[in-house]
Amino acid sequence: MGAVEGRVIVEAGSRLHAGFHTMRPDGIRGTAGFYAAKPRVVVEAVACGERRVEAPPGYQDLLNHLLEELGVDACLRLREAPPRHVGLGSTTQVSLAAAQAALAASGGDPGSPLKLAKRLGRGKVSGAGTLLYIHGGFTADAGVPDPQGPRPLVALKIPIEWRLVILLPKLPPGPGEGEEERGGMIPRMAPGAMNVEMARGFLDLAMGVARGNLAQALEGLWRMQVATGAAFMRIQKGIFRKDLNMIVEEARRSGLTLAQSSWGPTLYTIAPIDEAPSTARLLESIASEYGVNAETIVSEPRNLGATIKVAGDSG
Repeated sequence: MGAVEGRVIVEAGSRLHAGFHTMRPDGIRGTAGFYAAKPRVVVEAVACGERRVEAPPGYQDLLNHLLEELGVDACLRLREAPPRHVGLGSTTQVSLAAAQAALAASGGDPGSPLKLAKRLGRGKVSGAGTLLYIHGGFTADAGVPDPQGPRPLVALKIPIEWRLVILLPKLPPGPGEGEEERGGMIPRMAPGAMNVEMARGFLDLAMGVARGNLAQALEGLWRMQVATGAAFMRIQKGIFRKDLNMIVEEARRSGLTLAQSSWGPTLYTIAPIDEAPSTARLLESIASEYGVNAETIVSEPRNLGATIKVAGDSG
């Protein structure tokens, strides 16, 4: 998209982290994830000759800093976004959407999301969120850090008959993006056997998505999650976050495979479209059993990246 001027709306999805598929001795780490249509990210930008931000408190400073970093004058309004630091990749999705909207509205070129991500410091720990913003669906990065920015190892469409069933427990948020690496929370590498298990789980997950075999995908996701969690046991105090472990175990006993997205507290599974509502009810019931207030979102997969629309476009 070339330069435009006026009111611009960018819509994006939420990233569900599947875990790491490699943690190499040279420090290169590979990750994968799914793109959910809900919760949505919707950013509106207007050329207004000044810098003004309308956003929930958790995003106000982020977007003010972003406009300063870009050096553009625009009025930004964050119309929809998930809560920050709950495992939905909101900082990357909102930052990229807001940057593209502000640049386009002010008459500049919104540019490549990859270049913007690098400029804004996104994708240093995981490239999955940036790649999902571009491609949607199910993607895995070819390892970060990468001087060219995250590159796709796998980019697949999620079967449209699947639903992402997301559980949002009302528990403390995870660390902010950047805090995990600065605080030494990301292991440089995983032991050989753990790396092998990550890779095997990832291969089954990717094959299951590509072939539309949900059982294979869920088994691969589980193996990948367990191997990833083992690498973070020192921080999480368990394979899964300590305050989520009982929910994951009870769901497993009930025949459901739950995954923890990033640092949580967001948990999710994948279900056939006709089973998704009952799966959501069961997850809410399990969380309630353990005294955890939670809500569920049943989301379609978002098999496209972010979209940019100029107000008045018919497309």
